[in-house]
Amino acid sequence: MTEFYDVVKKQKEILELEKQAKQITAIDTRYKDGLWHKQTVDYADGRRITEYRDKRKATVKENRYGED
Repeated sequence: MTEFYDVVKKQKEILELEKQAKQITAIDTRYKDGLWHKQTVDYADGRRITEYRDKRKATVKENRYGED
């Protein structure tokens, strides 16, 4: 019976880490001529997503800590 509780406890820990990883730590928006042209969003797990207003530039997804 304790095996069941160990599995449940481990799953709860995994879900808590995933929840923390989705939290936004910083948003950086750059403006040019009154309109935003670049926005960078940093997440707690180290992901950094850079989005450009100019649709010709692709959205850049990278990991600040070098892990994918």
